[in-house]
Amino acid sequence: MALELNAFGYRMVVSPEYGGTVLRADWKNRNGKWLTILEPLERPQDAMNAGCFLMAPFANRIHGGRFCFEGEDVQFPMNRPRSNMACHGFARDFDWQVLRQSTDAVLIGCKPEAVGYPWHFSITQNMSLSPAGITIVLELQNLGASPLPFGFGLHPWFPRPTGTTLTFRSTGAYRQDDLGLPVYDLEPQPAFDEASPQPLERTGSIDRCFTGWNPKKARIEWPSRRMAVDLSAGGALRHLHVYLPENRSVFCAEPVSHAPDAINRPELGAAAAMTVLSPHETLKGYMTMQAFQI
Repeated sequence: MALELNAFGYRMVVSPEYGGTVLRADWKNRNGKWLTILEPLERPQDAMNAGCFLMAPFANRIHGGRFCFEGEDVQFPMNRPRSNMACHGFARDFDWQVLRQSTDAVLIGCKPEAVGYPWHFSITQNMSLSPAGITIVLELQNLGASPLPFGFGLHPWFPRPTGTTLTFRSTGAYRQDDLGLPVYDLEPQPAFDEASPQPLERTGSIDRCFTGWNPKKARIEWPSRRMAVDLSAGGALRHLHVYLPENRSVFCAEPVSHAPDAINRPELGAAAAMTVLSPHETLKGYMTMQAFQI
């Protein structure tokens, strides 16, 4: 059963049953018209294609779905077997519980367990509406008996009509190997430069992780709708992953805590790495989307 929050000129529909996924998020402009912030998700079971879903206990991809930590080999569920990848974790595959709810906020939680994954953790999403926008706060706790690496991120899908721009500051995107996974060298991506923004239809397809995202803000502008959104993040969400598919008029700007496959690529450095949590230690991060008229 989906839950709806409606306050302060924002509304959001959430499905605890389908991985705590946000099915839609809208903003009311000064004329009283509701405009979409996220690409609406009509069928919750299609959460990989619209709305906004959680990635945990890791974000993006792990090659082969496996890694070694302190001498222990770990195998994640392989949900992308054709490309030999585990992708976006598995927390979204579970039914979440509503822990607290009001007209402008909901707290949901889950303790995911997966076959072949020996570790235990809990995670909550605190979703709220305020005059400052829509905020999702993530908190993951290591319930295991030993230190373990964790990561998470949020995967919002935004509409991409003609003229849409995305701008932010970063030191660059990781270069990619033949698997589309990061290598240490960085390269600039001028299409997202605040000084000279380009419509996303000129950018072509992209699936890249940006590091040195500072400040942790990005602006999305939809001139055809006279609307913009300021996306901001904090806490452990220190990278921005940008995805523009070839065949759809959507794009993703995903705040994440680590680079793709970072657990297998220590040469990327500490800034790219997953976070090792001691027993009962927590990892926290948040994303806010604030809409305004242009």
